[in-house]
Amino acid sequence: MQEPSAVGSVATFFVLAVVVTAIAATVGVAMWGSSKTMPIMDGFKDGSRGPEEQKQKQKGDEKGSHKGSKEGFAGPAVGAGMPDCLSTSADCAQLSEMLSSRQSTTDEGADDVRELNVILSKIACLKRDLLGNAKVVQATRYQPFSTSHDLEPVAETAARCFSRTIPQRDLSLSLDKWGSRATFLIKRACTSLKLSDGEEEKALQLFGQAMADLSDIAAGECCTSADAVIGGVPQKRMVSGFMSAALNALRPYEGYY
Repeated sequence: MQEPSAVGSVATFFVLAVVVTAIAATVGVAMWGSSKTMPIMDGFKDGSRGPEEQKQKQKGDEKGSHKGSKEGFAGPAVGAGMPDCLSTSADCAQLSEMLSSRQSTTDEGADDVRELNVILSKIACLKRDLLGNAKVVQATRYQPFSTSHDLEPVAETAARCFSRTIPQRDLSLSLDKWGSRATFLIKRACTSLKLSDGEEEKALQLFGQAMADLSDIAAGECCTSADAVIGGVPQKRMVSGFMSAALNALRPYEGYY
C-alpha cells in the first residue's frame, strides 16, 4: 500500500482554501449589496429637513390624526363644580351659589349647606341620567347614600327607572323625602346665614322648580305603561301569583272539619 505523497496533500489543501475563500467572498458581496437598500422612513423623523419643516410636517400629521380619530373626551361623569352635575340643573346651581357664598353664624350652618348640596347633586345627577341617550346608570352611581334623606341609593332608583320596575308610590316617596329634608335644611340655613325673607322665599322657589322639573322627567321615564325589562327580557310590571306544579292535583277540602 502506497503512502500519499506530500505534493497531493498540498494540492488538496490549496483547493479547499480556494473554495472557502470563494464562498466567503460571495457572502460578503451579498451582504454589502443588501446594505445599499433604502431604509424604511415611516415613524422616523427626516434628518434632512430643517427645524421649521419638521414642525410643519408634525403639525400636519397631528391634524390628519385628529380628523381620522373617532375617540373623544367626554369629561367626568358628574361634571365639574359643586354640586355634582352642575350644568344639568340651573335651579340647583343658582340655589347652591346663593347659600354657599354666605358666611354661617352657627355651628350647624356649614353642615346644613353641605348636606343640601348633596341633595342638589342627587337631583341634578338623576336628571342627567334620565335624560341621557344611553339610558345607563352613570352619574348617579357616584352619589353617596344618606339615611337622613334617602330611602334607597339614588343609583338604584335610576336603575329601577330604566328597567321600569319602580312603582309610582316608591318614586313619590323618594322625591318627597328629598323635598321635606331639603326644605328643612334651606330654612335653617337661611336663618344661620341671616338671609332676608325675600331671599329665603327665592331659595325655596328655586328648589321647588328643580324638584318639579325632576318629577316631570321621572314620571315620563320611570312610570310608563310599557312592560318592565329585566336582563333584556320584557316582564310584566305587576307581580302575579305563582303555584307550584306539585299542587295542581290537589282539590278543595269539602269535609266537616
